[in-house]
Amino acid sequence: MKKLFQKQLLYACLITVLCFGITALSYGQAVVSINPAEVVSPAVGQQMTVTIKIANGTRVAGYDLTIRYDTTALQYVEITNSTYLPTGAFVAPAKVSSGRIIFAATSLSGAVTASSGTLATLKFQVVAVKESTLQLADVVLTDKDGNALPVTKRNANVVVRKLLPTDINRDGRVNVQDLVLVARDLGKTGTLSTDLNSDNRVNVQDLVLVARDLGKTTNSGGTTPPDDGGTTTPPDDGGTTTPPTTDPYAGMALIPAGEFRMGGNDAQARSNEKPVHSVYVDAFYMDKYEVTNAQYAAFLNAKGKHAEGGITWYRIGQDRSRIELASGKYRAKTGYENHPVTYVSWYGAMAYAAWKGKRLPTEAEWEKAARGGLAGLKYPWGNTINSTKANYNNHIKDTTAVGKYTANGYGLFDMAGNVWEWCLDEYNGGFYSVSPARNPLSGANSVEWLINNYKGVKSSRVLRGGSWGDTERGVRVAFRAYNTPSNSSNRFGFRCARAVTP
Repeated sequence: MKKLFQKQLLYACLITVLCFGITALSYGQAVVSINPAEVVSPAVGQQMTVTIKIANGTRVAGYDLTIRYDTTALQYVEITNSTYLPTGAFVAPAKVSSGRIIFAATSLSGAVTASSGTLATLKFQVVAVKESTLQLADVVLTDKDGNALPVTKRNANVVVRKLLPTDINRDGRVNVQDLVLVARDLGKTGTLSTDLNSDNRVNVQDLVLVARDLGKTTNSGGTTPPDDGGTTTPPDDGGTTTPPTTDPYAGMALIPAGEFRMGGNDAQARSNEKPVHSVYVDAFYMDKYEVTNAQYAAFLNAKGKHAEGGITWYRIGQDRSRIELASGKYRAKTGYENHPVTYVSWYGAMAYAAWKGKRLPTEAEWEKAARGGLAGLKYPWGNTINSTKANYNNHIKDTTAVGKYTANGYGLFDMAGNVWEWCLDEYNGGFYSVSPARNPLSGANSVEWLINNYKGVKSSRVLRGGSWGDTERGVRVAFRAYNTPSNSSNRFGFRCARAVTP
């Protein structure tokens, strides 16, 4: 009995020592956290605010934060120093690049006496309603002498309440756009997203369901399309000979519905960029990357040819063509697999898009997407450009692998430079003077008609975005170029778009 008592006493002493040790280890260790730890994503276009909190802080005189976020879901707006450091603290300008924000501040009057408070307030604008993470990648706390202090980090998750079935275009709210989508399909039969009551026909009952939910933003029904998580390398077909049967939106970014100012009026603007005018574009999806040589080679292998019916899709054997035909198979040349495909005609771009179940973007869609949610700026990121921002002006004298440069606010890469990108529209230098205010398309009555009849098109088509060989003027988001649909060049490429509702 005495031995048992001694063992119990020993265990009790050990537990006391361990608890004291744990307490001693945690004493003085600050906790920096993103608050709230779980935030529900607002609708597309709305702002989301989070705070960076500190607790259990001692001897803190400065901080250096690196915050990572998903650019396919959120667009950075601003970060401001808050209440923890005293008034008059030095705050360095925030550095924003590649889904990362670096923010630092230092108290000029020494260590802070408070143990807890708010380090900074951070604002984002929602560009896609999706689950994502806000991550404190690096946190450095320093004392008045610049010595690092121990710190624990706690991150946050952006969550999505499932969308209402009546939110047909998946922009996070039920509104008149969803009514329009149902109205467009009235009378159609089959499995359609606009057939809300599942009676295999789109009719007035479906309109009533949307009208009932107007103004709502969340519910227990519906889902949002998956996303590839903002990867920095493009998806690759791996040499398959059939289109993938997985998520049709993989590798694409949701471009939210809304109005933007189209055109340019800066000192470099040409007459065909004027007048600047307001355009409303429905929500759609856009490839994050330009179509690559490897992806286009997979298409050519699936078709077993690079021309059809007297129409050339791809020009084999050019000095800078990066796809070759060897032993009856098309393949991307070594080292150029993830470079954008060039020497592809408008017809070839249209054929590839149809094979993928996609289409080319309209000119208005292209410009809205390129602007990345920003208004009135020359480039997808601002009003200045250099060789770290884009591949242009013969800095490299050739294409670069897609995704090398920083994405814009919608998570799209290479919207300026690398290669010109084909659009659906017929080129019309004066189109902006007569452009419809909603979903404009030059040279056809509808996108559907153009897709179904593209092989008979003869008029010039729009090219946007500039290329590796164009000057800073030519890679502005408002710059408009064109060429015949049968022509191709080592500067012409493309990317695809897709409607929210097929």
